[in-house]
Amino acid sequence: MIVEEEKKYLFILNHGPDDGFEEYSLSKNDFIRMIANYITEPKKVFLGLGDFLEIGDYNNLIDAVLLDQDVAKLEGILDKNNRKISEDGDIPFSFFKLAVYYPDFLLKDVPVECISTIGKKARVFPGAESFIGNIKKYEPLIFTAIPYEISIEYMKRLGLGKANLIATEYKKAISNNREIYTGDIVKFISGNRRSIEIEKKMAEADLNENEILYVGRGEAGANTFSSYKSVAFNPSLNIISKSNFTLYGASLESLLVLFNFNSGLDDYLLSEDYEENLPSLVVFSKKKGKTPELIELELEHRQMQENIIGIRIEHSEDSYGSLEREINVMLGASAININHVRQLIYSRLQKYIEDPQSLVKDIYARALERYKNFCAV
Repeated sequence: MIVEEEKKYLFILNHGPDDGFEEYSLSKNDFIRMIANYITEPKKVFLGLGDFLEIGDYNNLIDAVLLDQDVAKLEGILDKNNRKISEDGDIPFSFFKLAVYYPDFLLKDVPVECISTIGKKARVFPGAESFIGNIKKYEPLIFTAIPYEISIEYMKRLGLGKANLIATEYKKAISNNREIYTGDIVKFISGNRRSIEIEKKMAEADLNENEILYVGRGEAGANTFSSYKSVAFNPSLNIISKSNFTLYGASLESLLVLFNFNSGLDDYLLSEDYEENLPSLVVFSKKKGKTPELIELELEHRQMQENIIGIRIEHSEDSYGSLEREINVMLGASAININHVRQLIYSRLQKYIEDPQSLVKDIYARALERYKNFCAV
């Protein structure tokens, strides 16, 4: 008779780049108990949205629903150039895209309803609903550079509302009894801006740094993760050494092992139903910074979990194609003339199709001035 070997899970206690780390290969029960020794319950939880609670569908859906194919190609060129400019300069990549290209070039004069409709259908990250449902008592506040009209729709599906969201906002006006975007921004939530908002909320609620927790994936940048007690889920390389906890899993439910205070979630975490959501690796850092060996190990676990997530998303009930069709049906049945909207966008961007570098230059010039003013506020 062959006895199946019990699956093991890795917990690592990191002592920093100079003192190395301790590695524990544990049974499920011992893994969950070990993690509990290193966590303290927060009073307030702050979360990221972009690439954490959502999977980026909104960006692709905007392109698919609103853009001609030739115009959509411009965005790829734009992203590539602006990422390079961002790496060489001080303006975040997300600022080019979400604080200049979207409001001034793509969505100007477009009815707000078009974008909120896309937000209603874009998919959330696997396990997001369950994760949020289990941490609601910490009154989570979510930060995102994603436009408000999209991000508020994510909030509604997660059982949250306006009070739980601080998002980028675009200028709007009423035209022909319909709300439209007018270009420019009212608010942009960058990595540094999140830190400012966290400080503000801490002061309002009289909370200290040991009473809050920031959870995200890397979309906020290293500053937020290194400044506060934080958890990074399948983080990008520049975050791995910044966060107190790094956790690698195939669902946001994997994070619930860090919220098992007083064994309150034991029944679920130890059940067979939760088995596939258990993280393969959790790292707690007593000191910031990690050895190259630990970073390499974490990157291996991230790749493994990213592969599983990709398969989950690909085989989910709501395929990308079905979402696109549903949005087109909803817009077609509305009072919006979606073909007129598409023509409006095409006519505005048509001049850049033969000269995409001029679009890069125009956006950079506007971003440079806007970011300077934005940082001065």
